[in-house]
Amino acid sequence: MNTHQLEIFFYVAKYLSVSKAANHLCISQPAVSSQVKKLENIYNIKLLEKNGRGIRLTYTGEQLYERIHQFFTTTIVDVESLLKNSNYLKISGNYLMTQFIVPEIIGGKGFLDKSDKIIVKSTSSFSAMDELKKEYCDLVLISSSEVVMPPLEFIVTELFDDEIVFISKGDLKNGISSIIVSESKREIRSLVKNKMEHITDLPLTVVETTQDAIANIRINNDCGTFVSARFLKYLKKEFHYISTGIKIKFYAVYRKESPQNITIQKIISQLKSSII
Repeated sequence: MNTHQLEIFFYVAKYLSVSKAANHLCISQPAVSSQVKKLENIYNIKLLEKNGRGIRLTYTGEQLYERIHQFFTTTIVDVESLLKNSNYLKISGNYLMTQFIVPEIIGGKGFLDKSDKIIVKSTSSFSAMDELKKEYCDLVLISSSEVVMPPLEFIVTELFDDEIVFISKGDLKNGISSIIVSESKREIRSLVKNKMEHITDLPLTVVETTQDAIANIRINNDCGTFVSARFLKYLKKEFHYISTGIKIKFYAVYRKESPQNITIQKIISQLKSSII
């Protein structure tokens, strides 16, 4: 199958105009008409027909356009983005690391070369590790209340320790009616049972990320969530909080054979030296 012919037909069908398709593709109108005709002849079908002074799609043409629409509007765009960004260092990680700490420490510091290009994506710690395993990213920045033990092809570097705190906009002792937590902090409620009995029996709702949890308790004053204490620096005293006594570790994880290892080492070194 000739995908170039399909692409030409796609734009003719999209604009219902040979001239507009030719202008979009930067080729001549006769070339557009010729390629569509060749596609029709190969499969002995009719894709276009006259409609007054213009053209319209036949039934088969409409069916073909529907089938290839997603490919040329979404898939091709995704593929092009992948190819254009192939030289970028792709970082995935939890909300705190990617949206607060990384921009604060890396942004504008000048310790990276001009050729070092970075794309940062915020996701859950679980999803970030999955992306690393599938080679969708080069470096993940995650947190865990347990020691991270990845497969042998990965290198794990501990960045810093922190404490888990319980936060809410409402009264922490008497005004909380439910808990909303990220998937990675689901187990925290049971771990604080002896110290925080007044909340351990409350209804629990699990969302994908800490970002989701914080967004929910911002609009629900009677709900609370568990987060890293380091968040308090960035939330501008928006929430009340209680220490839980539970420690959490933050890690950088990357592949041993990553072609981006030099830049990754720069970033990890800067993170470790800058975080107090």
